Amino acid sequence: MILLDNELYREGKVVQEGFGYLESLVELFQKISSSKGESETGQFCRICSITLAKFSHLSLGCFSLALDALSQESGALLRPLIETYELLVYFRQDISRINELLEDKLPSAGVIGKRISGDYQDLRKYLNDNASHFSYKIESVRHLIDGNSKVKLIPNQRLDVLRKNLSVLNAFQIFMLLEAINCLFTIDYDANSLGNDIEKWRDNSIKAFLAIK
Repeated sequence: MILLDNELYREGKVVQEGFGYLESLVELFQKISSSKGESETGQFCRICSITLAKFSHLSLGCFSLALDALSQESGALLRPLIETYELLVYFRQDISRINELLEDKLPSAGVIGKRISGDYQDLRKYLNDNASHFSYKIESVRHLIDGNSKVKLIPNQRLDVLRKNLSVLNAFQIFMLLEAINCLFTIDYDANSLGNDIEKWRDNSIKAFLAIK
């Protein structure tokens, strides 16, 4: 928290703003869903609100673990976080796909990734091998060993590592929020104003994480 108040103030600020936009969009989709009832649009918006809420919870988990210097462990949450993003893309590309969910016939995450031409198959595999499940591979246990080759119990917080993890989290916030705006356009909702606000926040996010430290 000291780092977020000082060296990482700009970075922490844009991440927190990202959480605020997620909350606003969850509420907006719920509002639209209530007005549209059991129509396809209403069901789609309900699914969007639930998906965004789950993404927000997983993001908060990654954020909290990163602050506790448990970045490797946060990788276990990053994989389902990616899957929530890909689900939103999947439903947005064809709203009728919500019937697969309602009929309990939703494809696996891997199939969904292929159908939407997703870019995260390699990352999901890496996370599955080294973070989602315990492994003795060096990539999985390097953070448990100190410079003297001794096992360490208490993790050490490093500014550069925390900044990198906040950068990854913020990137997926950007992807998810822009996809949520696309979902609003898909149902002919005028999301131009909100979309402009999120694009400005995205630009500020990029500036914050590209700034030379």
